[in-house]
Amino acid sequence: MSELRQNLATKEWAVISSERAKKPNAVLNKIISTPVSDKKYDPECPFCPGNEKTFPVEERHRIEDTDGNWLTRVIDNKFKILDRFSTCPLVPDSFEREGIYQKLKGCGSHEIVIDTNKHNETITNMSRDEIKNVISVYVNRYDEFKNNPNNLMTIIFKNYGVLAGQTQPHSHTQVVGSRIVPLYTRSLLHEAERHFDTYGSCVICDMLRYEIKEKIRLVYQNDDFVAFVPYAAGAEHETWIVPTFHRSGLQDIEGTRLENLADILHTILNKFRISIDNPDFNFVIRTAPYPLSDVPFYHWYVQLIPRTKILGGFERGTHIQVNTILPEESAKMLRECEACEI
Repeated sequence: MSELRQNLATKEWAVISSERAKKPNAVLNKIISTPVSDKKYDPECPFCPGNEKTFPVEERHRIEDTDGNWLTRVIDNKFKILDRFSTCPLVPDSFEREGIYQKLKGCGSHEIVIDTNKHNETITNMSRDEIKNVISVYVNRYDEFKNNPNNLMTIIFKNYGVLAGQTQPHSHTQVVGSRIVPLYTRSLLHEAERHFDTYGSCVICDMLRYEIKEKIRLVYQNDDFVAFVPYAAGAEHETWIVPTFHRSGLQDIEGTRLENLADILHTILNKFRISIDNPDFNFVIRTAPYPLSDVPFYHWYVQLIPRTKILGGFERGTHIQVNTILPEESAKMLRECEACEI
């Protein structure tokens, strides 16, 4: 069983999970720089269709074609960070004490979204319809995770490439439900609430309006979403995708909004692949905790962070990122990529 422990000095939480040490580092062992295969099917891949028995975990959800073949599939993570243990309380307990420290059982949820049934397909070369399937599954799991009383918030993230932490080459996304709200997320919430109390407006809405007006950091937009490089981007080519409608959580992502989110994610990832040579990257969907999923001061967004370098001592020691390209130049490069128009 995993355990969460809190650092008394920083108030940050760490997950202690010896089970994760058993996780195979498939990509690292093969020294693959980018997760692109030339095989549509790999007999050794636990995520490929037909290999389900080699990776016996519970299936949670799937999208099928008209013949009953799965297109996108959700399974329990075999090497969970947090889990639905039988000993987990139906109503979350107070934190446990160990001397002067605080801890709690690693209760929550951890699932894998297998993005595609094709081993050689990644989210960077999927069609808009295929990405729409993946996003609809994200929304489904976000809604479902609310039913676990030990999930105060859900974190949806993708690791693409070795520098981003990917260890399984078959394209997938991870969904984690957590009793703990990370300190960084709490900071975002506190700053957003402070901005709302001071100015009476949502800080992300204010940023969105300003970036649309200025245009110099815009990358792409459609009727429901805008992509831009943040003014103070901490990583080369960091890009945010922000809904033009105010929501704190993933409710109401359906119909045209679902199609437009698939469109803008497809477009930006295509620009990454062509314009900046298919970098390793992480993306995180930054939503509020469930109890704050409809507040006026917080606004969800997708943060895409290319991993083009290894962080050094200054960045790790200060938590101040060093970006080697002007955000305005990065946005121009991505925006004006002629070969990216697909």
